[in-house]
Amino acid sequence: MRDLFPLFPIAAIGLFFATGPFVLASPASTLAPVQFVFTGFKKQAGQVMAQLTCAEKPGDKGSLIPALADVRGPQVVIRFPDQRVGQVCTMRAFRDENGNQQLDMGPFGIPKEPFAFSNNAVASLGPPKPEATRFVVQSGQNSQTILIK
Repeated sequence: MRDLFPLFPIAAIGLFFATGPFVLASPASTLAPVQFVFTGFKKQAGQVMAQLTCAEKPGDKGSLIPALADVRGPQVVIRFPDQRVGQVCTMRAFRDENGNQQLDMGPFGIPKEPFAFSNNAVASLGPPKPEATRFVVQSGQNSQTILIK
């Protein structure tokens, strides 16, 4: 029995180092940045207004995160707050050309200002299907280049 006692501290230290990263890991390690690079601007005016919606699984009501950025060059970058890895997100955006902070619509509900969706999903006779705009937050950088038209 005495021969085993000196091994106990060594085993405890080994167990500590073996599990250390799991015990010491912060909740921030499960977060990842989400950004969109908007392109397609012929004139540098107005703002891009975007909304990121993230939920734990498709179909859940998620949290809505708005963002906006001035159009001052050929591209606009919008960085959203870090999101949890594994969340399902969608993004929709439009270019507010006249500064009224809303998407202007024509007589038949057709947008008069340029708009876009995540994954460059295409709208055809209405908004794209939700499946076309969904993406899952991965560890590391989550960046999409979006053509706003």
